[in-house]
Amino acid sequence: MAYNLIAAETSPALRKLYLAIFPPEQFELYLASNLEEVSQLLETINSEALILSSNLLESTEALAQLQARLTADSRMPVFLVTGSFEPSGGNYLDWLKPEKVFIKPFYSENLAQAVREAIEKRRIPDTLPEELPEAPGTQTPTSNAFLSPALVREVRLLIQQEVLEAERELEKRLRSSLLNEFKKNNTNENIEAEKEKNEQGRKKG
Repeated sequence: MAYNLIAAETSPALRKLYLAIFPPEQFELYLASNLEEVSQLLETINSEALILSSNLLESTEALAQLQARLTADSRMPVFLVTGSFEPSGGNYLDWLKPEKVFIKPFYSENLAQAVREAIEKRRIPDTLPEELPEAPGTQTPTSNAFLSPALVREVRLLIQQEVLEAERELEKRLRSSLLNEFKKNNTNENIEAEKEKNEQGRKKG
């Protein structure tokens, strides 16, 4: 299942780069030219990460709207792309709290890997239903009674934590079992070696 990703960039070169490093078989990439387009996309798709160019962050009003939208979506990972001599655009670092800042020129592979890792950290198995299970004694929801994207993401994060804890517990038990088996085999080998030594001693005697 492809990851939903929004990249806000005006540079044709960088837009072309994003299309190359985020292939369609792995990413559903949505390109935006300004913050208004980013906000519109966030209204219509459940994006899992956002790449922003710092030259789009000059408007304080648009930035405030974007920050409010991101907060409503439970703070998806944000990656900032900037240049060494580009204007700071105010306190956008404090507002956006980006996962990572990439200063041009940068290795495209590093950006692609960082985005993929941030998304996968928040992902859980695709079998998670998009709707809440029906609670006893409540009215049956209609077929289009879906959870809000923010609530779906929160539920997914909680389930992901449960899955990780279960995996850690299973790993601990497996290690303990292997260690006990190793000790048992080692003990048996020592016993056999001792028997053989005693047998050789009796023969010599």
